Amino acid sequence: MLNHEKNNITIESLKDTYEFLNNTEKSYVVEEGKTLTVIDIFDTDVESSFVRDLKVANNATLNYIKVGKSTAKTTVDYTGDIGENATLNMTIFEVKSSINSVYTKLKNSNSNLNINALLDLKHSERVVYDVKTNHQNKSFSDIEFKNLLSGKSSAKLDLFSIVEENASFSNAFQHSQTILLSDDSYISVAPHLEILIDELEASHGATCGDLDQDSIHYLESRGIDEKAAEKILLNALKNEVFETLENEDLREYVQGLV
Repeated sequence: MLNHEKNNITIESLKDTYEFLNNTEKSYVVEEGKTLTVIDIFDTDVESSFVRDLKVANNATLNYIKVGKSTAKTTVDYTGDIGENATLNMTIFEVKSSINSVYTKLKNSNSNLNINALLDLKHSERVVYDVKTNHQNKSFSDIEFKNLLSGKSSAKLDLFSIVEENASFSNAFQHSQTILLSDDSYISVAPHLEILIDELEASHGATCGDLDQDSIHYLESRGIDEKAAEKILLNALKNEVFETLENEDLREYVQGLV
């Protein structure tokens, strides 16, 4: 359900850059050499389960954007099938509760998986992500979560990547950055790499803390009050995810949806 009036951005103007925007299909297939962008909006008040099968042919690109704003719990199961020299970009925005699994086999040479996620949770929202990536050939994965938790909200991230013996010279990166904005918010992060070769680049990590007080004090020294300083820092972190959307019109449109 795309709002043609949101932020004065029309679907027609976005089609100048992207071939297709839709959020109703279970399976998205990108033909060889093509580029497809999908905005998938979950906005239901009924507890629901969904399946998303993301297939990207050789030399193709799928830009998949999820906006999770359902008032009832949603469960989404993703599978990714990425061809040779192909890319699957998943950009995820969660503001309500959901349970998600993402399973991707990187079985073709020079296949790419990029996940950039923003979990901006308040009240008692809870989000779960179980991400499994299997490198079976020379391939690349970069998984990045940024989490802002306030109220009694919580998140659970299980990030698992295996790099098999035939996947020499692969890249496998995982990272989670969390800002806890209340004493009652909570996150559990379990990054995990299983590496069966020596020739690769790989790393994983997770950070968790409060807003940087030195940055807040610096902004206050420039005449900005504490609440406004906190908002500036939070917006800067959010924008790191929005800016992964390469088209400015698309970026503004999605910001209006979140």
